[in-house]
Amino acid sequence: MRKTIVVFILLGLISLFADMTYEGALSIRGSYLEIIGAPIIVAGLINIGWLVSYGSRFLSGVLSDYLRKPIILWVLTVTGYLINVIVVPLLALTNRWELVLVLIVLERFGKGLRAPARDVILAEVSEGIGKGLGFGVHETMDQAGAVLGPLLASLILVASNQDYPRAFLMLGVPGVIAVVLAIIAWSMYPQPSSLSTRKSMLGFKGLTRSYYMYTAGFFLFSLGFISWDIISYHAKNIGLRGDYIALLYSIAMLVDGLLAVPSGLLYDRIGMKSTILAPLASMAAGIAFTVFIDRNPLIMAFTWGLTMGVFETNIRVAVSDLVPAEKRAFAYGFYGLVEGLAMLVGGVIQSILIAENAILLAVYIVITEFSSLIVFYRI
Repeated sequence: MRKTIVVFILLGLISLFADMTYEGALSIRGSYLEIIGAPIIVAGLINIGWLVSYGSRFLSGVLSDYLRKPIILWVLTVTGYLINVIVVPLLALTNRWELVLVLIVLERFGKGLRAPARDVILAEVSEGIGKGLGFGVHETMDQAGAVLGPLLASLILVASNQDYPRAFLMLGVPGVIAVVLAIIAWSMYPQPSSLSTRKSMLGFKGLTRSYYMYTAGFFLFSLGFISWDIISYHAKNIGLRGDYIALLYSIAMLVDGLLAVPSGLLYDRIGMKSTILAPLASMAAGIAFTVFIDRNPLIMAFTWGLTMGVFETNIRVAVSDLVPAEKRAFAYGFYGLVEGLAMLVGGVIQSILIAENAILLAVYIVITEFSSLIVFYRI
């Protein structure tokens, strides 16, 4: 029991430092694209990284489910974090948006490899304290990194007179720490039992009807969820400074982190009912973006962080309760593939709509999120 708690804490620290690297880069890359002359649709096309990420999550889930070897979970986890720490500093070496897009896709591939494997291990080591609380605590530590990373990026931009390459280089340091901690966790808990104790059930067999309904609702939610790349590109386009945009993202992540544990406890108390909060929050965030981005961007940052606080905890943990334990790796992988497709399609649609009329974007977000809410409610 003591060893699982230590591993649980290590997983949280790993996510904290990895998110300092990734979220720090995410907070400024949209504004960086605007600076180097990329058209706004590129900010939507960046969501191809989500598709690659969740496509690789699906691959990771299939590999874990098929090979049924605990070592596979750790190999995928450590490899994913290693890709993260290599790719982000490389953003400092290019000012062409095509190459930036390629590097973002590579970073998302690494994220996709590690996420399902890590979530399987996390669900296992957190069972003793309650999975909702466990995922909530993990999300809080994750979001501590998501607050510190953009804050670090903002401070570097201020101190270096908006030197984006220097920011990308320095953000690689916490990524190195994450890789070292992942190797330590592997050495302490080399034999997760989720794969080794049950017979292989490769493929969709064993997935429940509720899981498919939930995934459909999540597809609709992701279609309407507006990415920070579009937000930061548009914010830079209307004249906000890059360091201020990064600070806004840090505030959003702070809201996210503060809500993670309460959201997890709410899930433990009322279960799937809590998932309807995600589309409601996303509607509010979409409206706040279209109405307040040029008037009071703090309101937009707060509502966007509110959405992330529910999305990253309750939406994610629900998957593990909709399928048998031996299907979790595959289920998380497929669920991620669906999200990636929806984020790409939704990102392209959103970037086109905001270039035409912000009101059209708000209407689109309300329609997709309300449809998602109906599906979640029925489940």
